[in-house]
Amino acid sequence: MCVPQVQRSRNKQMREMFPDGFGIHHAGMLRQDRTLMENMFSRGYLKVLVCTATLAWGVNLPAHAVIIKGTNIYDAKRGALVDLGILDVMQIFGRAGRPQFDKYGEGTIITTHDKLSYYLTLLTQQNPIESQFQQSLADNLNAE
Repeated sequence: MCVPQVQRSRNKQMREMFPDGFGIHHAGMLRQDRTLMENMFSRGYLKVLVCTATLAWGVNLPAHAVIIKGTNIYDAKRGALVDLGILDVMQIFGRAGRPQFDKYGEGTIITTHDKLSYYLTLLTQQNPIESQFQQSLADNLNAE
């Protein structure tokens, strides 16, 4: 399979992986390449899109299966790696099995053995959702 837009890209990895149905998406790519990967995935040309959590959080790209590889993310406020929160995990898993596209979806989380029971417990028990809006109310109002 050869789509001309992909073959014209300067991104060598993207051009090499595309014929096999694989795509990549991260902030270091040119915006036009990221948009192209999003379009190719949504149109079914790509069967696998490897991306950063930012794409899974913010872009509406439904998938049949979602895999979270690693549960540590960098927190700039703390200046350190922190555990991925359960709401973030649920948001990312929410990309899998959208009713209008699939009958069911699959979510897989790959983490260290010592955190396995932690995430399993969080995923199988209901958690209260609490707003964090008030903590940054002044910033939000100033932004408006």
